[in-house]
Amino acid sequence: MKKTFLLLVALLGLFSFTLYTQNSFSNLLEKKLLDYETNSYPEKVYLQTDKPFYALDEDLWFSAYLLNGITHQKTEKSKVLYVELINPKDSIVAKKTLYIEDVSAAGDFKINKNWEEGNYRLRGYTNYMRNADNSNFFSKNISIFAVKNDSISQNTTNLKETVANLNQKSNNKSTKPTLTFFPEGGSLVCGTLNRIAFKIKDDNYSKINVNGVIEDQDQNEIIEFKSIDFGLGSFMIIPEENKTYYAKVFINGKAERYPLPKPLAKGYNLNVTNEGQFIYVKVSSTVENGLLNTFLIAHQRGHLLYKKFESTNKNKYTIKISTEVLKDGVAEITLFDANGTPTAERIVFIDNPKNNLKLNIATAKETFTSRSKVDLNINVTDNKGKNAASTLSMAVRDLNAFPYNSRTNNIKTYLLLNSDLRGNVENPGYFFEKENDPKRKYLLDLVMLTNGWRRFTWQDLLTEKENSNKFKPELGLYISGTTKQLKKPYAEFSSPTRLTFMGPSIFQEPIQQSDSLGKFKFGPYVFFDSIPVLLEARMDHFNSEKRKSRDVVILVDKHTNEAPVEKMPKINQSTKEKEVANFIKVTQYIQQVKFDYNLDVQKLKAVELTANRKTEQEKREEEMDSRTDYGSPISGSRLDVTTMIGAGSFTAFDLVNQLNGVSVFGDTISIRRSNGPARIYLDGMEVDGSLLRSISANEVSFIDLLTGPDTVTFTGGGNGVIAIYSNTGNMSVSNTKRKPGIIDFNAKGFYTARKFYSPDHINGFEEMNKTDLRTTLYWEPLIKTTNTGTTNVSFFTSDIKSDYIIEIEGISTDGQPIHAIKTFNVN
Repeated sequence: MKKTFLLLVALLGLFSFTLYTQNSFSNLLEKKLLDYETNSYPEKVYLQTDKPFYALDEDLWFSAYLLNGITHQKTEKSKVLYVELINPKDSIVAKKTLYIEDVSAAGDFKINKNWEEGNYRLRGYTNYMRNADNSNFFSKNISIFAVKNDSISQNTTNLKETVANLNQKSNNKSTKPTLTFFPEGGSLVCGTLNRIAFKIKDDNYSKINVNGVIEDQDQNEIIEFKSIDFGLGSFMIIPEENKTYYAKVFINGKAERYPLPKPLAKGYNLNVTNEGQFIYVKVSSTVENGLLNTFLIAHQRGHLLYKKFESTNKNKYTIKISTEVLKDGVAEITLFDANGTPTAERIVFIDNPKNNLKLNIATAKETFTSRSKVDLNINVTDNKGKNAASTLSMAVRDLNAFPYNSRTNNIKTYLLLNSDLRGNVENPGYFFEKENDPKRKYLLDLVMLTNGWRRFTWQDLLTEKENSNKFKPELGLYISGTTKQLKKPYAEFSSPTRLTFMGPSIFQEPIQQSDSLGKFKFGPYVFFDSIPVLLEARMDHFNSEKRKSRDVVILVDKHTNEAPVEKMPKINQSTKEKEVANFIKVTQYIQQVKFDYNLDVQKLKAVELTANRKTEQEKREEEMDSRTDYGSPISGSRLDVTTMIGAGSFTAFDLVNQLNGVSVFGDTISIRRSNGPARIYLDGMEVDGSLLRSISANEVSFIDLLTGPDTVTFTGGGNGVIAIYSNTGNMSVSNTKRKPGIIDFNAKGFYTARKFYSPDHINGFEEMNKTDLRTTLYWEPLIKTTNTGTTNVSFFTSDIKSDYIIEIEGISTDGQPIHAIKTFNVN
C-alpha cells in the first residue's frame, strides 16, 4: 500500500512537472508573440505607379506607402524609405531617399533616353527591413521600351521581338512540368484521412486541366485527381503503412510518375475548413499519448487570435474560431507537440465582409470632350455607409494605351497575399474581383495550402537571432565620419567636432567629441534637396589659438545604405504583345507630334545661313540638348552664350536679365505672367539669384528659360525655371574642400518629388496653341479622405479621344487596403 502511494505521488509529480513545463512553453510563446507584435514587428512597403510600363525618356511617377507589417497602419519605427530602379543587368540606375511623415510619400524617376530597354525592377525598403531576407522588400517589374518613331528613324520597332525579349522566354522549354504535393498540416499520416493539395509549376500546364491517378508501389489505382485553374487542385487519401504512392500523369502521350511525400506511421493531423464567418479546426493524433500536452495557437501576422492547451490524452478535437472581429489576410494555425516542437501547420485566408471598405468615385457625367474639366468627388465608406479616413493615390491613364488587367497586383492583393506568402501568387487580383464567389474562395484556399508563410517562422521567434537588429530604424539623415591626425602617425583619434548648417539661416550643433576611433555622428536630421554644411575639428578645443590645434583631417562617410541587389531568376512577365501594341502606337504618335512641333519651332527661329554653318548649328543644338533632361525648350527659349560677342564683360546675372520675358527686382528673378519668383538652377542644382552676380558670362555655355511642361523635370517649377549650364558642366558641384581642421560640402537631403504637369485649359495661356498629348492624363500621389464629407480632385482631359481609367489605391487609418477603378470616355 505504501509502495502504491509512493508510486502515485511520483506519477503526480511527473505529471505536474510535464504540465508546468508545457505551461511555461505556452507562456513563453505568448510573451514572444506579444513582443513581436508591439516591439519587433516587421514593416511593409508598397509602391503604386502611374502606369504599368514605359518608354525611354518618359517619367515614372510613384507613391510609396510605408506601414506596420502587422496592423497595416502607420509604423512607429522608420521614417526613411529607399526606392530604387534596377536595370536588367541587376544594377541600380536611379535611387530616391524619401521621408515618410505619415504613411506615404511621393516620388518619381526620369527614365534616361540612353538606357537599354528591358525588364526593370522598382524596389522599396527601409534600413530596418534589411534585418530580414530581401524577399520582404517590395519589388515590382517594370517593362521599359525603346519606342522608335518611323518618321525619325527608319529602324521600326519589331514588336514581337521586343516583347519576346522582355518576357525572357527560353527556347529550350522543358516539356515536363513540375508537380508538387502539399499534405494539409505538413505531413501524410497513415490510417487517417488526409487532404493533399498540389500545384503544377509550368506556365503552359497551369492554364489547362491536368488529369491523373494516384497509384501505390504495385500500380494499384487509388484515386483519380484533376487540376482546376492556375494548375491547382486537391484530393483525399488514407495512406497505409509501409506503402509508397505516386501520381501518374500523361504528358504529350507519355506517362510521367511523380512521388507523393512518404507517409508517417504515427503523427498529427490538422484539417481546417473555412466557412467565412467561422473557421473549423479539426486536430487529431495517432501517437501513443494522443494530444496530451499539445498546444494549438492561431495568429495573424503575429497577432494572437486563439490558443488551446490540451491536458488530456484524447486523440482528436474540433474547435471553432469566429472571424467576426478579425482583419482580412493570411492567418496561421500551428500545433506544438508535448516537446514544444511545431508538428502541424496550416495557413488560411480570412475574408470578413464587415471589413470591406467602398471607395466611391463620382463624376458629373461619363463622357467628356477634349480639353474639358473633370471634377471628381471621392470618399471611402464602411459596410454601414459611414465615411472612413484614408490616404490614397490616383492615376488616370489612357485605356487604349494601357489595357486594364483586373487580375494584376494592387495594394490590396500585395498587403493581404503576396507580402505574406512564399513565392509569388500569379493573377492575385482574380481572388478579389468578385465577392462571395465559391470557386474563387476554393481556389484561394488551395493557394493557402500550397504556399508557406514567409514573414513568420517559429524558429526565429523562439530563438535569439545573432545580429537580428544589425540594421536600425532610421528617423532621419545622419552626417558622420572620422577624425584623424594630419601628421604622423596619421591615426584616428578622439577630437572635438562641430557641425554647422550654412543654409538660409545658420544653425550650429553643440560640440561633439568623436570616440577613441575618431568616429562622430550628427543627426538625425530632416531636410530636403541639399544644404551647405561646415564640419570642424580640433586637436584639443575650439578656443585654442595654437596653430597645431587644426592639424586634423576630417573624413566624411558616404551613406549609401544600399541593400545588395540579388540576381532575379528568369520569369514570365505579364506583358503581352496585344497589351503593348497600342502603347507603342500611341507613344510613336506623341513622339511624331513633338518632333514636328520642334521642327516648326526651329523654323520660326531660323535665320539665313550657309549649308556649312547650318550643320555646325545642328551639332551645337544636339550638344546642348544632350546636357538637359528635357531636350530643347518647347514652351520657353534658349540663349547660346557662345554666339555672343563681348560676353566676357557681363556676369551670369546680366545674361539672365537680358532674356525676353524676364523681370528682375534686386536679386529676385521672375518670369512675366507668373505668380512668383522663378527657380534658378546651375548645372542641375538650385541656387540663389545673388550667386549669379559672382559668375562670369565666360563660364556659361547656355541658358534655358523654361515654362509649362518643360519645368516638370525640376522641383517646384510652377513659376518657371531658368536653367544655366556652365562650360565645365560641374560648376554647381561643391568639390569637398579639405583644409586642416575644416571641411565644407553640400549634404544631400531627402528627395522632393516633382509636381506632375497638368495643363489648365481654362486659365492657361501657353497651352492654348500647343497639342496636349498625355498617356498619363493625371497623377495625384496624395489624396486624403476624412470621416466627414467628400474630397474633390479635378483635372483636364487632353486632345487624345479615348477611354480612360481612374485607378485609386491606398490605406485607411485602421489599416484596411483600398483599391478601386472607374472609367470614362473622351470623344
